[in-house]
Amino acid sequence: MLADPRLVAAEQRLGRSLVTDSVHRVQQQVREGKLDPAAVADAAVADLPPLAARLIPVLNATGVLLHTNLGRAPLSAAAREAVTAAAGYTDLEFDLAAGTRGR
Repeated sequence: MLADPRLVAAEQRLGRSLVTDSVHRVQQQVREGKLDPAAVADAAVADLPPLAARLIPVLNATGVLLHTNLGRAPLSAAAREAVTAAAGYTDLEFDLAAGTRGR
């Protein structure tokens, strides 16, 4: 099942845990007789979330109602670029010029 190219691509995008959770949910539907076994791969792909993060955008109305879980400021463009740059391999603890561990 996990060798289906759509699920392989989804695993690279979302992570193995989300993909296997989706497959397990769909397999349970087959066991319960709610789904045709031939439709498992299609149903698993359809069940996948669009993003790995499960955060839901909300309106920040802290001026109206103070709630600490809604008071986070959105990331600036520079912060988003820094997160993207740090998502891969970086020289965080390595001095490239000296070829030694950095400070």
